[in-house]
Amino acid sequence: MRVISKEDFAEFVNALIKDKSLNVIGVKAKGDKFAFGPLESASELRLDYDVTLLPPKKYFFPQRETLVTYDVTTGFAVPKAEEVKPLVIIGVHPYDIVALLHMDEIFKETKSDPYYFEKRNASIIIGINIQNMSKYCFAPQMGCAVIDYGYDLMLTDLGNRYAINIGHAKGEELLNKYAKNVTTALARDIQLVGQKKREILNMSKQKFDFSPELIPELLSKTYEKSGFWEKHSEKCLACGSCVLVCPTCYCFDVKDSTDLSLERGERIRTWDGCLLEDFAKIASGENFRPTRPTRYRHRYFKKGKYLYDRFGFISCVGCGRCSSNCLPDIANPVKLFNDMYHETKSLGVEITPAAEPSVEIQTEGNIDYVPKLATIVKKVSMTANETLFEIKLDDGSELGHKPGQFVEVSVFGIGEAPISVSSSPTKKGTFELCVRKLGNVTTKLHTLKEGDKVGIRGPFGNGFDYEFLKGKDLLFVAGGLGIAPLRSLFNYVLDNREKYGRVILLYGCKEPRELLFSEEMLALAKRDDVEFKPTVNWCPENEVWTGNIGVITTLIPQVSFDPESTYAVVCGPPIMYKFVIHDLKDRNLPDDHIILSLERRMKCGVGKCGHCQINQIYVCKDGPVFNYSKIKGVPEAL
Repeated sequence: MRVISKEDFAEFVNALIKDKSLNVIGVKAKGDKFAFGPLESASELRLDYDVTLLPPKKYFFPQRETLVTYDVTTGFAVPKAEEVKPLVIIGVHPYDIVALLHMDEIFKETKSDPYYFEKRNASIIIGINIQNMSKYCFAPQMGCAVIDYGYDLMLTDLGNRYAINIGHAKGEELLNKYAKNVTTALARDIQLVGQKKREILNMSKQKFDFSPELIPELLSKTYEKSGFWEKHSEKCLACGSCVLVCPTCYCFDVKDSTDLSLERGERIRTWDGCLLEDFAKIASGENFRPTRPTRYRHRYFKKGKYLYDRFGFISCVGCGRCSSNCLPDIANPVKLFNDMYHETKSLGVEITPAAEPSVEIQTEGNIDYVPKLATIVKKVSMTANETLFEIKLDDGSELGHKPGQFVEVSVFGIGEAPISVSSSPTKKGTFELCVRKLGNVTTKLHTLKEGDKVGIRGPFGNGFDYEFLKGKDLLFVAGGLGIAPLRSLFNYVLDNREKYGRVILLYGCKEPRELLFSEEMLALAKRDDVEFKPTVNWCPENEVWTGNIGVITTLIPQVSFDPESTYAVVCGPPIMYKFVIHDLKDRNLPDDHIILSLERRMKCGVGKCGHCQINQIYVCKDGPVFNYSKIKGVPEAL
């Protein structure tokens, strides 16, 4: 531990500011509030602040950030690199340092986010132990009020001097280069720092009536208590303020911004929040979290349960910003959890700490947000709303997908959308996408012509395990556009027909004119190695239909199969799943013999943006293909 007088510390800060190779940030007064901002002088620093308006994460995960630039003539590219100056942030409270450590884990899982870590790795964090605590702060309750890690330097105010704990070599180098008259701490200084830390632990006015380690288990016992969530969310304005000021929220949206020429632009990442109404809405209109209570509940479960199950930490550091920014005053986690605890205990429910989750964080390279340029080589109209696009990557490479995976398709100036690959991996040179005209991207895509350019990222996600399915009898159940992702596996099986057992396809759509891949379906009827049964919900008087009339489940009783040797592969509109699964279970098909492809708003494709989250599951990378036995009973999954 070192010690420096406040006068010499001010000179140290001024010396940092004078070095133009550094970007020096500190806490400054903003009216009667406080905010991180660029420092022009050490005199601006307010290390006695209670809490800042926004956390320091904004410097590593900005509110608005360019991911990709594009030009219709040259394609997509990484933004022109600007020199990343070492960022020195002075005055970070311990809870915000813990929050950054949480963000580090989240942004490196599976694939590391290069935009975040480029700035994070170039940063130097100078923390300050809390002197004044916000009335909403409960960091001591969360174990985040004092820390011994995560910083480069940590200051403690000792009156006319600061004690300095060195946490990393970068901090020590900074101190040696720019600070003067730094001395080794005496025993009394060390004792005083310990006393200050103990005082901090007793500062909080917000206190839990139970041990916070019970939060994950407490939440798990409260999910189905809809009355509790309706009562607490009744006044929610769905403004998203609580999540937009949170130091551990990482959800984002991605949009394209085009310049006036309509030939160039940029793809930007902006903060988003799960409290906002459209956060979980997909292009077809279904909203998997449509009400205020379900969104309000998701916020607490994500922090206290889902991320705990995935990463092993409760992703709330007790800063209290959510409480202080909530106009109807319903965002206070301490108040909510105390109410939850007492209500649960009053019902005689025993609450014990949750079992420690098994955490295996793996990182495989960096995320590539830059799409590959590709050309539409063929466009076939299938119905009034669906078109089949055949696409070739301009660099001549193969897509290399597995059946069931998806790609992010970019249209210049509009954005990108996730589309399942419809063709089998056995098709070489090009791949196919069956696209329904729904949102902005797909509507614009339908106006493009053969020879036009698009962007492709991927393939993404967990596909069908076609190797495991070899030798098995396969029952395909497709509803509407669900035939598109299933077609990839179905055609792979047909191309390797001798390696699989019985093949049955049940396919339903609303009416005959909505039948997709009609020529292929007619050809199936002539094959003796495939059993094909189509159905329509209804048939208008002016159309001819000789097949079954009724919903897709009316076909299941019409086929016989051995439940021990048969695997069902199911894909269709969300409402279809529970009925199909129910009928398959009635036929004694085991849970692990049912394979599903789910749809969610897979915005980023790499498990970062949060839009496709189902509990601790990210559909874009843990799915979209799931074994029913793994998600049976998971709330919001089906």
